[in-house]
Amino acid sequence: MIIDNSMVGSFKFNNTESSTYGLICKSVKRPLLPAAKVRRTETENSSGAYDVDDESVDYGLRQLTMKIQYIGTSYEELRTSARSIAAWLSCRTWAPLQIHDEDDKYYLAKVTDAIDLNTLWESGSADVVFDCQPFAYSITEVTATGVGDVTFTNPGTREINYKSPPGSKFQIKVVGSWTTLKFTLNGRTLTYTEAGSGTLIIDNIKMEVTLGGVNKFYALEDDYDTFLEIKPGVNTLNVVGATATVEFIPMWY
Repeated sequence: MIIDNSMVGSFKFNNTESSTYGLICKSVKRPLLPAAKVRRTETENSSGAYDVDDESVDYGLRQLTMKIQYIGTSYEELRTSARSIAAWLSCRTWAPLQIHDEDDKYYLAKVTDAIDLNTLWESGSADVVFDCQPFAYSITEVTATGVGDVTFTNPGTREINYKSPPGSKFQIKVVGSWTTLKFTLNGRTLTYTEAGSGTLIIDNIKMEVTLGGVNKFYALEDDYDTFLEIKPGVNTLNVVGATATVEFIPMWY
């Protein structure tokens, strides 16, 4: 299913508003879901294929097709700035794309298809295809601090774990001193066995643990092969040993 929103208005890409160049988003086509990475196997002596059993579904990139429209007063100005527009849209790295009909969310996007400058010059409009990471990210991070049972809500619709795409965030921070630390969330546990002090960061996306920037992975026990996972809705992190802060970015399909 493709959602087509007409006359969406301005948008922001790579920290620059489209209005800087006199452009608006006239319409955008965005899939309701990103394409799933389907795992199947075929057998030689039978028809069809079998799905490979897996606990979770992984997703590929999501494509957003945006029709941009020039709304300035001078097409001569447009012709002058067209190459600057192309340079702005041709960012080499994943950059935030915020469409202003959803101001609380953004995509990580880049433009890989050619941009037709002639069409932009002649008609004042052109189609731009953004390749995006599969999920939309929240503009606002969620944080929760405490010891014992720390309850917080993930407003997103996607779980957050080590399989999350680039740009994801789920960290647990401890600032102070401790003997041992134990964190339990949604059936998984991480135990930090080394006494210490300073700033300890457990990164559940990158599967890393550092103390003052120094790798301390060797001091982890229990579910260090998966780290922890935040599910959509209400979550309760049990913290033993010191006060901890959870920081994460919600995501939506």
